[in-house]
Amino acid sequence: MTQRLTASLEDYLEAISELIAGEGHAHTKEIAGKLNVKMPSVTAALRQLEKMGYIVYNAHYPVELTAEGKRIADEVVRRHGVLKNFFTAVLGLSPEKASATACYLEHAVDSDTIQRFVIFSQAIGNRQDARELQVFLTEAMSFLGGGTGEKPLLMSELSSGERARVFHIGRNLQNAETLPVAKDDAIVCQNFSLDRTSLRIRKGDTVLEIPARVAENVWVLPLP
Repeated sequence: MTQRLTASLEDYLEAISELIAGEGHAHTKEIAGKLNVKMPSVTAALRQLEKMGYIVYNAHYPVELTAEGKRIADEVVRRHGVLKNFFTAVLGLSPEKASATACYLEHAVDSDTIQRFVIFSQAIGNRQDARELQVFLTEAMSFLGGGTGEKPLLMSELSSGERARVFHIGRNLQNAETLPVAKDDAIVCQNFSLDRTSLRIRKGDTVLEIPARVAENVWVLPLP
């Protein structure tokens, strides 16, 4: 096996594996239907995969994976699953868009990178100390593509002298006893403290010291 598997051939191995897992067999016509390609293209790809030692192919029988073919197919399926889960659970994409995006990326992502996706997504999803980050990500993603034309940013992202209106108080702050700002307040950013633990803003004639945790969980809309 001196030839390198292309992304297209990996797609064939993935399709064969999924058909065998779901239907118990992978006939040529089923592979063509799953990949939405014409029969001559399927036949050419299967012959190439057979020469490379990844499948057992006979035109009159279902396609079978060799041990090496199954190993590679399992890895491709795993990459797709990890990426799709990351795009849905962490980035908030719809399952359809997550699957399509995973298809674009799965052939370019190596095992080491996939493992890092796994560690990160598991930490976000399972660790108690990541709960606030989960809430923040859910809110932040909800502001994308809203169709209103408004593009909120975090108070902590304002530049010195920038004016803004408070747009949304994050859920991470809902249990706070008192908050220095409320929705629709007009503010002017001044500067962060040297240690970045607080942000100084002006609200009307009053200068306020906003804790960094508050500034990182309040969305604002810049004003002209």
